[in-house]
Amino acid sequence: MSNHTINIGIKQHGLNSQGFFSYSEPNNLIVFVHGFGGTSIGTWNNFPNYITSESEFANSDIIFYGYDTFKGQAGDHSAQLFKFLNLLENPLANHILPIEQGLPERNYSKIILVAHSLGAILTRQALIFAINENRSWADKVSLALFAPAHHGASIVHLAMQALPGLTGLLGIFAKLRYPILNDLDHTEEGIIHSIKETTQELQNQNKGDCTKAKLVVYAMGDNVVRNFQYLNDITPDVLEETSHVSVCKPKKGFTKPLDLLKAII
Repeated sequence: MSNHTINIGIKQHGLNSQGFFSYSEPNNLIVFVHGFGGTSIGTWNNFPNYITSESEFANSDIIFYGYDTFKGQAGDHSAQLFKFLNLLENPLANHILPIEQGLPERNYSKIILVAHSLGAILTRQALIFAINENRSWADKVSLALFAPAHHGASIVHLAMQALPGLTGLLGIFAKLRYPILNDLDHTEEGIIHSIKETTQELQNQNKGDCTKAKLVVYAMGDNVVRNFQYLNDITPDVLEETSHVSVCKPKKGFTKPLDLLKAII
C-alpha cells in the first residue's frame, strides 16, 4: 500500500510538475529538479515508485518539478523555481495540495532539494534568492546533487544525450538554438561564475549552510560534467557502470541513488 496520494498534477507551476503527498503528517519535503532535456518524472525513472512505497519516505511530501529546458535561460527557470519553493511552505493554502484530498496544511522541518545536471544550477541560484530575501525555509534545506553541472558542462555531449540523433556540428548548432546551453558553457563569464562567487561570499559570512551540498553523486567517467570539489560540498560518491543520464535512475538491481538519498533524510 502506498504511503502517498496518487500523483497530483501541479499545472500552474513549471511543466508537468507532479506531487505525491503523504497521508501522515509530513516532516519533510523533497523536491526533484531535472536537467537539460529532462522531464519532471522521466529523469528519475523509478524514484516515484520506490519513494512512495518505502517506509523511510512515509513522512515526506514529494514534488517532481518540471520546466521547459528548450525555452528561456537558466536565470528564467531559477526565478520560477524560487517562486514555486516559496509557495510550498503552505501547499494547501496556495492550492498546490488540493483541498479535495482532505489532508491538513503542512509544516515541514526539513526540505531536501534533489537536482540533476542543469538542475543544480537552478537550485543553487534559487537558494541565493532565498538567502538574500531572508526566506525562513532556506535554513531547512539540504542539497542533494546528481551529476551536477555547477562547474559547467560539455555542451556538445550534453546536447547529443538530451537530443538523440544529434551529432557533430549539429550539437554546436543546438547551442545557438537553445540559449540555456550557453549558461552551461564554463568558458564564459555567465551565471555559473556568478553563482559560485556569490555562494562563496555567503559561506564566508556563515550565511550559506544550505548551499553546502549534503550529497553529491557522479557517474564514473561522466563525459558531460566535471567532478571536482565545489566549495564546501561533501565528498562525492562515484558510481560505476552508470552515465550522466543513468546515475540518478534507480531500478531493479540498482538502488544506490535511492539508498544515498535515504541516508540524508
